[in-house]
Amino acid sequence: MSAVSAVRKYAIQHYGNLISVGEPEFDSSAKMWVAELRSDYPRIIHDDRSPDERILKFLSLRRLGTIKVGENFEPLEATSREDCVNNLSCFLNMWQERAERIIIKASSDNLANINEARWVLGKIGTIISRLKFKNVILDAEIDTLSGKEAAKLRRYLRLLESLDIVVHKDDGYFYGNMFTELCARVNNNFEKLSTAILSHIIKERYSALRETFGISQLEPFVHVDSCYYRPALEAERLIYWNFDSFADHCAMLYGNRSKVYFRLPYILEELVNVKALEYEDRFYFGNEELFGQMQNLRDEMAELASPKA
Repeated sequence: MSAVSAVRKYAIQHYGNLISVGEPEFDSSAKMWVAELRSDYPRIIHDDRSPDERILKFLSLRRLGTIKVGENFEPLEATSREDCVNNLSCFLNMWQERAERIIIKASSDNLANINEARWVLGKIGTIISRLKFKNVILDAEIDTLSGKEAAKLRRYLRLLESLDIVVHKDDGYFYGNMFTELCARVNNNFEKLSTAILSHIIKERYSALRETFGISQLEPFVHVDSCYYRPALEAERLIYWNFDSFADHCAMLYGNRSKVYFRLPYILEELVNVKALEYEDRFYFGNEELFGQMQNLRDEMAELASPKA
């Protein structure tokens, strides 16, 4: 028997079809062979233009666990099947979150232009207007507001400060370098500047809008956008869905189908209006330029591996 046959035999006996084993390597200090557990997890994606076609792709996951055998190839230690399955589940959740981040980064300009973004722009627009009017927002001015309002304004200012849109020095908040850069990009147009700043916030701090500020108006649009582009990224090509396919996938990922079905026409229409998605001949499909950016972002990211391995 060899180390290869020993770890493969153990894997066949103890793990399901979704988990495989890599080539064992000898650890001379511990005097044992160590093989990595991994998975090529299948994804089946459909395209409504060719309803009988199924696109089979695999998500590659490494470092699910290990099998260790001694110098005489006897099993010494191995990650349990339960832990491997849990690690696999963690990976799939991680991929879902990573895909959403990729989609948000690529689509931030589009998302900043949907109607619901106007609500988010209110507080940011107030800050921008004040800076353009007086060049500074003084700490003393903020202190004259009610406690709740002042605290909320400072939270927004700290968010903008973290992105170099504003900078705090001496006794107030002033323009930051990113503010100046975005101003030049939109030729000082106030409406375009507000949208550009919101786009930058969505791109870099979307989770803060949702978690720190409790702003959830954009979330349904991000979910529907992600519902399409994640499988498109897996398929490595644009796919075409009809309305019912969108409803089915959104309900599967995010819950209650009747609730999704009721609001989905509006969400899809908004995403099409801002060119986050395209629509033609009863089919929804991705924006080719955005999809190219998403593919580049995915390629730039490090390989996925389970954090528990």
